[in-house]
Amino acid sequence: MEYRIEVGEMAPDFRLKSAAGRDVRLYDCKNKKTVLLFFFNHDKPGCLERLKTLAEDYGKFKDAGVAVFPVSILKVDEGKTLVQKLGLPFGILCDDDHSVVRDYKMGQCSDTPGHVCFEVIHDVEFPAMLVIDTSGIIRYKQAVGASGGPDNLTLLEECRKALK
Repeated sequence: MEYRIEVGEMAPDFRLKSAAGRDVRLYDCKNKKTVLLFFFNHDKPGCLERLKTLAEDYGKFKDAGVAVFPVSILKVDEGKTLVQKLGLPFGILCDDDHSVVRDYKMGQCSDTPGHVCFEVIHDVEFPAMLVIDTSGIIRYKQAVGASGGPDNLTLLEECRKALK
């Protein structure tokens, strides 16, 4: 099934291993929590700085009933090392088979429309933040560029709106 990853669309479900080795399924949060997905490139300093900034306000997100799920193309042991190195209070979801990055259109192997490819996507080429409401609908989407993307206050407000 081809998803359009736009505001107002249903977010594709997924199941990934966390850096702690637990299975995390997006739809397990349905009817319970708002989800903040952060697709990031673990090799880009700007993305790592954005992770640390999210970590600074993690308590506020948690108190607001938000599940924070950073996603990158990593193996579980690499994710665990990164969590420890950055001192993150949340885990990283490890998309080592690239399926979620592909489903959410955050990476590509070719610029040709309709290109069918068997190449491996090597990184998250289009870092972005998405807020998914309790019914599984994408309510907010913002690219994360050199400026770091939306600030935590904006993200928290979008997450709170998605709870209503």
